[in-house]
Amino acid sequence: MGDRKQGFFKTNDLAALLLLSIFMNGFESGGYQAALIHIGTEYSLDNRAQGIMASIELFATMIAPLLLGTLADKVGKKIVLVAFTVIRAVSCVVISVATGSVLFAVGIFVLGFATSIIQYVAIAQMMDGYPVSNHNRMGLIAAMYALGAVVAPIIVGNAVKTSLGWKAFFAVDLAVSAVLSILLIITSFKPREEIPDTPEFAESDQGKATYTGSGFYVVGVALLSIIMFIYVGVENGVGFFINGYMHDTMDSMNGYIALSLFWMAMIPSRVLCGVFAKYRRELLCGAPAGAALSLAAFSFIRTDISAFVIVFIMGLFCGAIYPNVLTYASDFAGKKTATVTAIITVATGIGGTVMSAAFGFLETAFGYTGAFLILSGLLALDTVFAVMVVRRAAKPVKNT
Repeated sequence: MGDRKQGFFKTNDLAALLLLSIFMNGFESGGYQAALIHIGTEYSLDNRAQGIMASIELFATMIAPLLLGTLADKVGKKIVLVAFTVIRAVSCVVISVATGSVLFAVGIFVLGFATSIIQYVAIAQMMDGYPVSNHNRMGLIAAMYALGAVVAPIIVGNAVKTSLGWKAFFAVDLAVSAVLSILLIITSFKPREEIPDTPEFAESDQGKATYTGSGFYVVGVALLSIIMFIYVGVENGVGFFINGYMHDTMDSMNGYIALSLFWMAMIPSRVLCGVFAKYRRELLCGAPAGAALSLAAFSFIRTDISAFVIVFIMGLFCGAIYPNVLTYASDFAGKKTATVTAIITVATGIGGTVMSAAFGFLETAFGYTGAFLILSGLLALDTVFAVMVVRRAAKPVKNT
């Protein structure tokens, strides 16, 4: 029994740290979304200014992979992951001591840059370290991100009642990032699984999907990038402004609860995507369609309870998009897992930046209902691109 536990730990110690890294990224994302309204109050920012402040971090997540996307494949994923986890901790120090919006913007930019690098490197390392089970682990990765985003708004909601206010949230981020840096340094990044040379594995869904070319499938990666551009853009539009929507249209201060429910729903959704990875074609196509309908319904909601229900349903659908995109990314990446994951991360950063910056202006022009309906229409387009991915994946992949 002891040997079995020891074997389990040796196999999954790296996975645990990678999952914690992803959890902290979700923690930061959900916490910043929940804290933005309080940050805006402290620095006297209106909705448009808050949208720009949100886009500063998202702009950093966009340019980080553009500048350093291939670095991890060249110098090693461990050194990159450790370095940017340390930088993440430093950025939290800057934010915690910021007394004005300019210094805060600098800190949040660096934090966004660091989390972006951490995100794509951790995912790529999971693909490399667990080549046999990475399809199933993609659902767990996405679920951990959602779990972090669920916990964070609750912490923010309680932190603002203390003397430290919303800055207490970033102090927690600092402490965990410091400990995580040390654990990453002392852990080996060698692969924990070997691809079995057996007919059974070759005929499995994972085996058939495994692409061993030296390059990657450009068209497939491009389609996945478009899907994530739209999805993350909409997710950020909803996440950053759900507080303002419920406050202005319902006279409610319970937006942070709705935000937690939104992310909470993604946890079972993403875990189930890992369990039922063989149905990823249906899940990838159905998820954006359901999310679009849910968001359209949410735009007309005017009571807390109804908002909580619809937001939870929307989270279930939204949660299924990310893990299924990652399984196809793993298939299309060849041996350039960090590069391909970085490309998709760039797309998510662009989507988040554009939507967050634009939402404040959309809300001014069309109101919250009109702005959310526009985002709903964009999600519907994701269904079209998802169908294209599924059809492309069914064809032989050529080395590019």
